Amino acid sequence: MPPVRLHAHPLRKVRGWEEHLAQISTDLRRVVADRRCRVLIVQAAPGGGKTRLLAEVADIADDMGFTTVGDVMAGPPDAAPEMLQPPAVAQLKVAGSGTDRGHSPRVTFPVEATGTRLRHVAKGVPTVVTLDDLHLADLSTLTALCDQILALRGRPILWLLTFTSLASFAPSEQAFLCLSRLRGRVAVELIRGLSPLSTTALEQLIADHSGSVPDATLLALVESINDTPSAVIELIRGLKEDGVIGAVDGTLGLTPGASGGSRDINAIHLPAPVPKRLSAMIEESVQRLSEPTVKSLRLAAVLGSPFAPEELSAMLDESPAVLLTVVHEAVEHRMLVCCGQQLAFRTDSIWRVLLDSVPPPVRALLHRQAAEVLLRRPDGAERAALQLAHVAQPGNARDIEIIVEGARGLIVTDPMTAASLAMRGMELLDPGQDQRVRLANTATKALTRSGRLDEAVSLARDEIDVALSMAPASVPPARNIAALQTSMSTALLLRGDAPAARQATDDVLARQAGGPPRAEAVITHLTASYLIGDGTAVEQARLLLSRPSRRDLAVRVSAMTVRAMDQWRDGHVEAAVAILREAVGLNYVGDTVQVLDPCWFLAFALIRIDEYDEAEEVVRGLARTAASTADTPATTVQAALRVPLHLAQGQLDEAEKVARAALRQDGAHMPIFAPQALLVLAHVALRRGNPALAATHLKPLEGEGPQRSSSPWQAECLLLQAQLAEVNDGPAAALEVLAETGAQPITPREIVLEDPAVAAWWVRCALTADQPQIAGAVVDTIEHLSRLNPDTPALLAAATHARALAEADTDGLAEAGRLHRNPWAQVATAEDRARIFLFQENHESAVVELDRAMNAYARFGAEREAARVRAQLRGLGVCRRHWKHAKRPESGWESLTETERKVAELVAGGLTNQQAADRLFISPHTVGFHLRQIYRKLGIRSRAALIRTDASRISQARSIIA
Repeated sequence: MPPVRLHAHPLRKVRGWEEHLAQISTDLRRVVADRRCRVLIVQAAPGGGKTRLLAEVADIADDMGFTTVGDVMAGPPDAAPEMLQPPAVAQLKVAGSGTDRGHSPRVTFPVEATGTRLRHVAKGVPTVVTLDDLHLADLSTLTALCDQILALRGRPILWLLTFTSLASFAPSEQAFLCLSRLRGRVAVELIRGLSPLSTTALEQLIADHSGSVPDATLLALVESINDTPSAVIELIRGLKEDGVIGAVDGTLGLTPGASGGSRDINAIHLPAPVPKRLSAMIEESVQRLSEPTVKSLRLAAVLGSPFAPEELSAMLDESPAVLLTVVHEAVEHRMLVCCGQQLAFRTDSIWRVLLDSVPPPVRALLHRQAAEVLLRRPDGAERAALQLAHVAQPGNARDIEIIVEGARGLIVTDPMTAASLAMRGMELLDPGQDQRVRLANTATKALTRSGRLDEAVSLARDEIDVALSMAPASVPPARNIAALQTSMSTALLLRGDAPAARQATDDVLARQAGGPPRAEAVITHLTASYLIGDGTAVEQARLLLSRPSRRDLAVRVSAMTVRAMDQWRDGHVEAAVAILREAVGLNYVGDTVQVLDPCWFLAFALIRIDEYDEAEEVVRGLARTAASTADTPATTVQAALRVPLHLAQGQLDEAEKVARAALRQDGAHMPIFAPQALLVLAHVALRRGNPALAATHLKPLEGEGPQRSSSPWQAECLLLQAQLAEVNDGPAAALEVLAETGAQPITPREIVLEDPAVAAWWVRCALTADQPQIAGAVVDTIEHLSRLNPDTPALLAAATHARALAEADTDGLAEAGRLHRNPWAQVATAEDRARIFLFQENHESAVVELDRAMNAYARFGAEREAARVRAQLRGLGVCRRHWKHAKRPESGWESLTETERKVAELVAGGLTNQQAADRLFISPHTVGFHLRQIYRKLGIRSRAALIRTDASRISQARSIIA
């Protein structure tokens, strides 16, 4: 008789039990190897997924050739087995116990039938026995089961017994009975239930049951009830039924207008509202706690998250020892977590539900009580201000002063909260009051630190206008208005509006004539002057440095940075880097954003001269600053600095990813650094053979703003325009673009300093266009820079490369390849050597160098360069395979291969087959073949249809970077 297999219907994959499944797979192999039985006792909370686990084990065992015997519950394919209703439980007296215990008659039959089924399985056949819900069995049934296991212990059987228990830390009574009867006589092990699902498992579980991947906001909400898979599934189904969540483009998230989601950025120390369904589930969990614990959690919710245990003890008017039981219960039920010396609610949703459970009138009294408790602590002023912000009334001078000081104290550590607190304080004061202007200044500084630049400028302008419109006797002190205007100028500068920032600081300095100017105004004025091309900025920096005793540290650091930038533009690279290193070493940190941070410019300089390790250290230092001070601009700048570092090291994918992240405008945004990200995206597009996309990235840099000729980005922008012209129209067109340097305040020296390796490219273009005099001028420029900076290896390598290329010296190019640290330049020397070898008809050496170049370009993902080299190899009769086998859908844009995608983009951009072939270094016949494949996969029949199909995708890409 064939073995009996009681498998469940096909089900979705189990989530969260991966480690246990790996252990069970190991035990299955041990059973086969030892030819003896093993017992695994699985204990999980209700809805923990143990039934799903049994179904998964049955599949694994089947794949391993096991016979499966058991009672895995069956259900429809779309049902979650852990959510199926158990049969009615009869209340029967368990023999020998003093209590009534529920058990189900349905458990008895599978246990009794197991022996019968096993008799039909040959003794040597590996077998898995799965028995579910054994917590419903009476003690006599479990005893009989244990006896049966012992009787068959000489057979290769893995017994998988599951029990449901609310206590995860100890075996249930039934599980303990089995353990005690079997331990020491057979191999037996207890597997305790699921810990909370990992973020990945939680995401997969939601996707399994909704068909869409949850966004970060929804994941954070679901984490509040992440106790068992069934609770998660129940919540997701409920939220869908309530219309609170929906899917857009395969992503599941909260529907517009639904409660829950992101915290109001102007809310003061208050988490986001929670959807009613989730709130009800959290409240149900809270009700399982003891009354003292619920009371303590509600008081803790008023205190905020995180909170110090001694603060809660003071609110309860109890000794800290009393908290021991309360905190233990709250942590055990996953309401609280420990955060060093503090406690915090496990999720913001739990915090919000408990806070909402406190009636508003009582909550107001508790906020004031909490403020008094916190004011008695030496470090409690800021948190006391947060409490008073909820209850303070206009005219209460004491409360307002506490809010003023609290907001100021939070600027560095929590600027978003500082901004909200300051704006709340402003609501308590009449327009034009001096204290209100002070609060507006704090709010402007905090908003700037948070990257909310438009809000900072708008708030400051409105408050300045109101203050200046007051009657003369009522106008706030000029020093406070000047301070606010100075803070606004910093936000204007970071927003990319250097002329407006300069005008604002001109006004401030004019008002303060005769008195000592504010340091922040001096710094912003200096920076804005430099960025708009005011030649007096460098002289101003020199004067500031000549009188260091009269200037504070922030001004000195900024003046040093301007001096270094001027030295760099003059070609004194080593002097510039030395000044920047000294400025960084002064280690200035203040409560305002440092708009001339020497770290930024030092990192840029080091990347340009190929000192990647030191540049990485500088960027890491910025990351540490951002993490310790909650400095959003520092976080943004860190991304802007990493972008060119990734590009220089040949990491195109990472460069593109970080650049796009730096350009995102969902929250903090620093437009002054956007040009760097756009330039790198243009570089990446060119390297990948997409000049149309590169031009799209360069388009925003043609306007006004920080992207003018005096900005740090303009030389690189001009260089990229020249490289784009070379791709589109050839080397002569590139030289025409570069010839424009004579009509702009940009010198060839500055262009070469953007990337010393570009000197060889410039020479290459000049020689190809039969302009040897230009090639000679470029060689002279880079060699002059190398002589000025004898200890800079990147300049020596670039000079050696350019000279060797101009003189067709293969040995000199080999030496340049050894000197270069820039991976792109190293590959370029190989390609240049190959060209000279071809001219000398040394085909064998040329093929070696071309192979080396092609492999490197392919490794970098530089598709255009790789295609160019591959075409040269084909011309020599050498064919190199370059296609990649990847799983793709059968239709749509995602089904196109890399080459098909490039052909589609070029043709959709209006190019003929011949023009597309020239760009891709392939034949027009090959372009035609790819077009036929594209038409088939996209379900279209003409070029016009291809252009229409591509239009929406191109529009979306442009909107991202606009």
